[in-house]
This record gives sequence, structure tokens and C-alpha cells, in this order.
Amino acid sequence: MALVLLQICCFAVHVETTVNLNVYYPEYTKIDLVCGRMPKAAQKDVEFCCEAAFTGELLNEFKHSNIADNHICNGEMKKGYRCKANTGGFVWGKGKWKFMRKTDYPTTANGWSMGFYQLLIIHNGETRPIGSKMRKSKTIYRALCEKDGKLCIIESKKVMTYEFFVKCLSAYKVTHALYLDMGRGWNYAWYRDKDGKVKEIFPESKLAPSYKYRTNWITFYK
Repeated sequence: MALVLLQICCFAVHVETTVNLNVYYPEYTKIDLVCGRMPKAAQKDVEFCCEAAFTGELLNEFKHSNIADNHICNGEMKKGYRCKANTGGFVWGKGKWKFMRKTDYPTTANGWSMGFYQLLIIHNGETRPIGSKMRKSKTIYRALCEKDGKLCIIESKKVMTYEFFVKCLSAYKVTHALYLDMGRGWNYAWYRDKDGKVKEIFPESKLAPSYKYRTNWITFYK
């Protein structure tokens, strides 16, 4: 698959595009899983934030137990609901990160600052098995990835099948890829450009009825 890259240099977030993908590379000193309320644009130290783990029910009040599987926030392990769809996870702490299969996810925070479970797409450069039901499912997809030793968030430019999205990630040569929650309302995200201005992704999702039910965000800080 031929890749045509357009590079846009930003101070806070470096953006690359291919024919099918938008790729965001935050420059950061800290990552956390913010729960309960999405970081606001007024928080000048935030560079990028988007939904991470799945949300269980549409609840009017926030509960950690409504986040798919156990998760680490600000260095503390929180108990979530059991989610069979999750096949992997991600943790970060003291400048280091790790993508892993679900069976290897830590049982305690144990020095990790943040972490969450999700669907593991690519691990150690190898594509994980794709279920027949999800293979042809069409939407705009997003994933937390590692490429050339750097973390990035990769998003499909348009609606595509999950199978094709995985092929696009593979063609971009990511080492690891972990699914990030999407869907109308959940796909809203924002980041800062080179001038420090907020750039919204799917701002129309703020009008979706499901917008108020979101529960958690992977957040990169300067």
C-alpha cells in the first residue's frame, strides 16, 4: 500500500497524514487516564485528549465501575466492569510505556501512573486475529499506537471497514496498536496546534445525546 505523507510541524502536536489516516504525535512529559470529566481547553498544560476505554451503561453519574475492566488513574488502580471484548491493555509511568495482552495487565498499579484495557489490534508488529463480526464493521476508527519508538494516536480519515483500518495501520508500520473508544459523542477529541490554539476533532459530537455519558480520556500533558 503506497503511503503519501504530508507533514505539519506543530509545537505541541506533530500531525502526519497518509491517504487514509490522520496521525497525531503529542510532545509530552506526562500521560494520565482522566476519569469523570474531560479536560477543558482552559487547562493549558493539556496537549491532546480523547476517549480511551469503553463505557458500560449510560449513567447520569460517574462511577469507575462503569469503565471497561480495571484501570489506573493518577497512580491508583480502579475497579471497572468485566469486558470480554477487551484483549489487551496499555500502561504508562515515569516516561515508560507498555502495550500488552490482557493476561499480562498488572493487578496493581505497581508504579504505573495510568493504564486501561482495550481491544489489542497489533502487538509486536503482528496483527491480532479479527473476529468475523467486526471484520466488515464500518465506522471511523481510532487507535493508540507506537511507531518508531514514539506514541501516537491514529485515526481513519473516513468511514471504512475495521479490516481495512487494520491494514492501514500495518502499512504505516506501527509496532503496537490498541483500540480507542469511538462512536457519535465518544469520538470528540481536541489538541493544541503550534500556536497553542485548540483544534477540535468531531466537534459536532458535542451535540449528540450520548456526549454526556462519556467516562474516561487518555490525556497527554506538556
